[in-house]
Amino acid sequence: MWRPGLLLACAFVAAGCLEAADDSGAGSGDDKGDRGATGFVEVNPARSSAAFRTYIERAIRVLEQDGTDLARYTAASIRAGRVKIDELVDLTCWDFERVRAELPSLALTADDYARLVPGGALARALAGEIDGYMWSDRIYVSRGQETRALAATLVHEVNHVINRSEVGYWDDLPTSAFLHEYRAFHAEAMFDPARYDGVDLVDHVIELYELDRAGIPDEVLAAPLTPRLVPDAAAWRARQVAADPVDDESACPGNR
Repeated sequence: MWRPGLLLACAFVAAGCLEAADDSGAGSGDDKGDRGATGFVEVNPARSSAAFRTYIERAIRVLEQDGTDLARYTAASIRAGRVKIDELVDLTCWDFERVRAELPSLALTADDYARLVPGGALARALAGEIDGYMWSDRIYVSRGQETRALAATLVHEVNHVINRSEVGYWDDLPTSAFLHEYRAFHAEAMFDPARYDGVDLVDHVIELYELDRAGIPDEVLAAPLTPRLVPDAAAWRARQVAADPVDDESACPGNR
């Protein structure tokens, strides 16, 4: 679901306009206050900015131009609104609670939710730890990623969504976490093989997430790839997002 940061007026117009724009507002207090058309659904559509929309639009177009089924269906899923995409500062209150539980090293409290603003210290701290995060059909990305890297992050997180990783991830640790992350990274490597040239994905996932290799069965390590890889129609028929529990935001500590 989350990944340490190793390696979030022009939308829907001519490519030349997209090429001229950049993500320069990412760290300069962009309050996402300007409105406009977008080619994807945001988690918090009440707050949007041209800079952020262009940032995501560029990555979607890279996916659309890639030509592979994986990239094409990922882009189509985003365009169809099957997933919602936003930046880390637009985490819902309960999603912030989940993220802070996953990142104990940041020593965040519920009161820190009010400090989650564009360009702020907390936004920078989160971006330094994670490229992407998902829960249900909500995907959040850090700002400042190179376009193809952001496209790969979207492939990774959409893969988590179609496999409902927010549930299955915890079924049988460390094996379940390993399987969910291996599959998502395998999808990334399918999209951008040059980036993973020479990388042993089994070792990469175990080391990146500090998983206990001894706790993962040998047969799983030998054949770790499990369905589903491509977010096609069959994958979405199997993934009933509407059945996901709905958070009561009014009960969230950061909203009290």
